[in-house]
Amino acid sequence: MAISDYFVWETRRRALNQALVAEFPDTVAAYGMSFIAGRRFIVELPELELHIRPADDGNLTDDLVVFTYTCIAHSSKLARVLRTAGVDNIDYYPLRIVRDATAEVYRTHEAANILDVTFCIDREKSDLSVGDENPRDLWYINRLVVNHERLGDALCFRLGERPSTVIVHRRVKEAVEDAGISGPVFLPVEGYREYRGFGENNPMNVIGTHDEDPDGPADALPDVAPDDWDDEPEADAEATENE
Repeated sequence: MAISDYFVWETRRRALNQALVAEFPDTVAAYGMSFIAGRRFIVELPELELHIRPADDGNLTDDLVVFTYTCIAHSSKLARVLRTAGVDNIDYYPLRIVRDATAEVYRTHEAANILDVTFCIDREKSDLSVGDENPRDLWYINRLVVNHERLGDALCFRLGERPSTVIVHRRVKEAVEDAGISGPVFLPVEGYREYRGFGENNPMNVIGTHDEDPDGPADALPDVAPDDWDDEPEADAEATENE
């Protein structure tokens, strides 16, 4: 497997009529467990609850768009596609989604806990912003290069140095795209860079970008008015709610 066979999995709201979840349940505070730590939970979790505020309402994407998170709430369709592609390192937990505007409740998705974590950043070749006192304190990824020797034959894993970042093999990317899954955007791992405006006015939930970003490189701070958005839904967005 070559480095070019790996992609960063982004989860974005790509149209105004797609839903955005503002907050994910704080499982660290409640249960001492994190969905981005890459560790299996040792206690049973109750059914988690997500809320879609009226201002962020819309169709549910298969890879549900949760602000500042990626690849963390999957529809049953997406879970099947990943299993078929050979991904066997994701634990799923019950999840209900509440549409605040109508009080409707959906149980079409599950919370996804990706178990594998791989420390693989090539620090000599990558362009990183790090702490002045502790160079292991990673502030921003300005240009990512990974150490291929550490990847083995991994299909899906969290980046050890930045566990909020999910990386998948081309096989997974193509399976997800061929199935018409809504929500994910895949960016080549070589040259991936974090978006410095991700915590600002960021209605699309852009976390990272690339010169080959299908939505165009996002390097400036967000200045996108809702009227400028594409109103067309992503493929199968409506179908997700009815699955």
